[in-house]
Amino acid sequence: MPKAPVPGSDRPKLSLIVIIYNMPDQAEKTLASLAVDYQRNVRTEDYEVLVMENNSGNNLGQERAIKHGSNFRYYLRHETEPTPIHAINFAVQESRADFIGIIIDGARMLTPGVVSYTIAALAIAEQPVICVPGYHLGAKLQQEAMQEGYDETHEQMLLDSIQWPSDGYRLFEISCFSGTSSGGYFKPLSESNCLCMSKQLYAEIGGCDKRFNETGGGQVNLDLYKRASERDNTTLIALIGEGSFHQFHGGITTGQMGEERIDTMRRHFAQYASIRGEAYIPPDKRPILFGAIADSTVPFIMNSANNAFHALQNEAP
Repeated sequence: MPKAPVPGSDRPKLSLIVIIYNMPDQAEKTLASLAVDYQRNVRTEDYEVLVMENNSGNNLGQERAIKHGSNFRYYLRHETEPTPIHAINFAVQESRADFIGIIIDGARMLTPGVVSYTIAALAIAEQPVICVPGYHLGAKLQQEAMQEGYDETHEQMLLDSIQWPSDGYRLFEISCFSGTSSGGYFKPLSESNCLCMSKQLYAEIGGCDKRFNETGGGQVNLDLYKRASERDNTTLIALIGEGSFHQFHGGITTGQMGEERIDTMRRHFAQYASIRGEAYIPPDKRPILFGAIADSTVPFIMNSANNAFHALQNEAP
């Protein structure tokens, strides 16, 4: 079994992998939220950030990527398939820590305790799988809000209204649960866009399956989360006081409308079923809830409790 990081080790305790494609402004905010002057109670040597950019002609570039700290490394990839899986698997090989965190969508800003609480959670189980709940910036899911005019300009106004990045926990004030976290903290999550596990576990489950070659990787992130969390020897841990917040950028699942989006999702569902032999079913393993709770998360706790209570009522004989 992998061991929790040893204080004083020359290697970082955690390697965070961020995948970006055709989203330079959003990616820069994400990387700023991973910088040591934003993340709390950690040092530069505690973690590293591997920025994997798939070439798009609208790149962030090395200069903008590594300016966020000496613990940032940048790689420009020239992929032949429209999927992040090859970049992720390469980054895992390049990572220096025994534990990796995968942020498959580089448009996901994080709260300031993600790194420190992830590192702390590594010590509470022999084989931890640590997940961060997901949110969308804005009052509605972005695939719905965009039909009412939500765009990058509106989003920047929201960020300005909370004076981000002065207090990253205020992101909760301008957000809603993402679709895969909509059940709340007291029901199993369907996926996590900031997912941490040991490199040993990643290798044991085969990493990101190369068959997920649909645009954006299709349902590869859900698949990885399910396979890691459902193993008998893993302990699922959810950082309920933290979050990964999706920025609007015209992405595959949040930036399309109408028949185009329906067709994309149909292809993603079909590919998962063809690979796994059945439609995706979220894992039923209940996580250990870990971390501190900021005041701004209280409405989400209330929403989560209400969802769990109503589910119990509906299940009652």
